[in-house]
Amino acid sequence: MQKTTDLVVDTLVQAGIDHVFGMPGGATIFLYDAIADRQDEIRAVLCRHEGGASCMADVYGRLTGKPGVVIAQGAWIGSNAAFGIMEAALAGSPMLILADLSDYAGLLQFAPYQCVGGEYGSIDLPSIMRSMTKYTTVANTPEELVHGTRLAIKHATTGRPGPACVLFRWNTALSQFDPAVASPPIHPLEGHLRVSAPSISWEDAEKVAELLLEAQDPVMVVGRGVHASRAYDEVRGLAEEIGMPVATSFMGKSAIEETHDLALGTIGQIGQRTANEKVTNADLLLAVGTCLAPDNTKMLSPDFIKPEQQKIVQIDIEPLNAGWMYPVTLGITSDAKAALKAILDAIRTRPSRSDVQERVRSLQKFKAECGFFTSEALDSDASPVMPERIVRGLNETVGPDDLVVLDCGNNRMFMANLFQTKSPGQLISPGGAAGVGWGIPAALAAQMIVPDRRVVGVCGDGGMMMMLHTLQTAKQYEVPISYVVVNNACLGNVLDYQAPGRAIATEYPETDFAGIARSIGCVGIKVEHPSDLEPALQDATGSDSPALVDVSTSKEQQHFVLMT
Repeated sequence: MQKTTDLVVDTLVQAGIDHVFGMPGGATIFLYDAIADRQDEIRAVLCRHEGGASCMADVYGRLTGKPGVVIAQGAWIGSNAAFGIMEAALAGSPMLILADLSDYAGLLQFAPYQCVGGEYGSIDLPSIMRSMTKYTTVANTPEELVHGTRLAIKHATTGRPGPACVLFRWNTALSQFDPAVASPPIHPLEGHLRVSAPSISWEDAEKVAELLLEAQDPVMVVGRGVHASRAYDEVRGLAEEIGMPVATSFMGKSAIEETHDLALGTIGQIGQRTANEKVTNADLLLAVGTCLAPDNTKMLSPDFIKPEQQKIVQIDIEPLNAGWMYPVTLGITSDAKAALKAILDAIRTRPSRSDVQERVRSLQKFKAECGFFTSEALDSDASPVMPERIVRGLNETVGPDDLVVLDCGNNRMFMANLFQTKSPGQLISPGGAAGVGWGIPAALAAQMIVPDRRVVGVCGDGGMMMMLHTLQTAKQYEVPISYVVVNNACLGNVLDYQAPGRAIATEYPETDFAGIARSIGCVGIKVEHPSDLEPALQDATGSDSPALVDVSTSKEQQHFVLMT
């Protein structure tokens, strides 16, 4: 006989999962007890809030392609942890959620406190989780807990990635059984995961190749699906083969390094003028791993993308996404990496029909005319510091091997518009649910997962206040994460939409985040003048301890001035 929880942890190890994030509570204590025997294989990260744990698990999934695991008591999984679970669901991040029903050894029908089994007098956690996951199962037996965990890992990673959840009864977590005589049998995990991603047919690859070669002004638009597929070489290779410019959605930012000759930057209201004008004037759009959602297409403005005049070829791993926002000339269900490779192979069997060098020269001239990644405010000497000036400091400090993790709010809008990525996959950002505060624990998780790279988290004062507990976690594990807080003492994005003289519930006294960081044992640096910015960033990113740069920032610059 074996403990059921030991078999669950075996499954995690077999899946190559080496971190779990959460807080012990309820019957999950028994699961943590099983992890205690496997600490050489799985690192259990104690988070100080379940919402932070789910954000950390989200980033683990994005960086590794394996499910990020969040473990916590059921009631707080369905409430606190929902913050990061919703982002993972809408952004397409693989995640595994393990939680109990808190039925206290068989009292499900008697509604003990904290019970979430869905019976009278309790909260219906299974229904809550089904509303924001790809898959949710309730394990009432030991076999169901083990098999459900295996299916959840499968569902989280196959097709379009997303969160999958296993809920279990108290007695199930305490049970033992012999897997050799289980009925139905428990099969090896690898057999459930041996599933090929959908792939483009050669016939469709040839169709796309022909359409691209016939086009006079094609543009590729790529989204987060390229990050999920790690299709960076394929994006660059196809673009270079025919001289095709590449624009990205917000969540696709850095799918191609924005220093590349063919990079256009992000599209949409906070995007680059270069990207927006090239997309609008293209005769063919090749959309890869993006559903062309309203937030990237100026709320589906009829003046932005015009399907009656433009050909649209859309490639997505989820067939429901192709042709969702716009009618398409050709919709293809495929993994992005496989599709782009096949299209490039098909193009190379045909004679070239375009002057690639001329296309590149013409694009470089157009970028210069549009002021590509430029703004007068980048050089501002004003105090409080202009947000654009902070972005300039990051452009100068962040190297191509570094990772940048964004939070939500106006800070990410300035970063989307003016931070120029130097390597593919360099930037990680929220954009599914896009909740303020996501980036602070997410950046910490990124630094834990890739300790050989320097990670910089950029956030506003609102997000840092929501997730202050993350600094304590960073100090506990001595993770050398660097944070930059754009501190304008207001909810800037909300304030932008309030009429002049009508601001309400959006402003407050400036918080001394540098002082708070120092009180926790982190490095804390206050910046009030632009001349101090770069030295502070260099000190923070060069520290072996968690570090925070708190920049007093102007409220005057509003994000809508960026809109193109």
